[in-house]
Amino acid sequence: MKKLYFKLCGYICLLVSTPVLAEEHSPVELSANVGYFSDYIYRGGSQTADGAAIQGGFDMSHESGLYIGTWASNVDFGNSANIEIDFYGGISGELPNGISWDVGALYYWYPGVKDSDDSGGDFDFYDIYAGLGYTLPGDMAPNIGFGIAYTPDYFGEVGDATYYTVDLGVSLPGDFSLAFQFGYQDNDEEARAGTSYSHASVGVSKDIGIFTIDASYYFDVNDTKEFWVRGDDAPDAFVFSVSSSF
Repeated sequence: MKKLYFKLCGYICLLVSTPVLAEEHSPVELSANVGYFSDYIYRGGSQTADGAAIQGGFDMSHESGLYIGTWASNVDFGNSANIEIDFYGGISGELPNGISWDVGALYYWYPGVKDSDDSGGDFDFYDIYAGLGYTLPGDMAPNIGFGIAYTPDYFGEVGDATYYTVDLGVSLPGDFSLAFQFGYQDNDEEARAGTSYSHASVGVSKDIGIFTIDASYYFDVNDTKEFWVRGDDAPDAFVFSVSSSF
């Protein structure tokens, strides 16, 4: 489940856009990204049973701020779910005071999964998201972002859920970057969806040519279960990744 809302902080997709037309300027731009991740962590829990993931996507944006995209990854929930494909669209921009904003909708699709599987309900769902971000002046370009995503029927048909994030980032010498995230998952129907919980991560990344190397550590702020489908405890996780955008 792609963490779309916070391209604003530069943590998710360091996308290098390529014009659609061979002109000096085009109102439409296309970009793509692909990467290897030693684990696929979403909202504090592994989506691949602590295994590796290959992920990638395509984006199209217009100079007006409108954008659409798709993204995919392998998953492992211990049943017929083995791939996730996301579709999203929205609009983003910047206010006169330099604050970035982003609003949109994201649909999560798990092809091949049926209600009769041991999922307890339909896996497919959508959320509506919004975010704000601001980058301070200076060589280290410190930035902060706030995000919120709401779904009326979360993964597995377990009711309303709202997810909040705070992202902090800073540029370091030598093309290194440091990023921190705090997230809170608020499950409206805890008896069905599991207890609401908090999690956090800290990571260091470095750009090497067209590649970005990242090492991140994910940990629970409180004791929670990793993912309601599996029901086991969420262990802390170290994730290594190599990705590229073009």
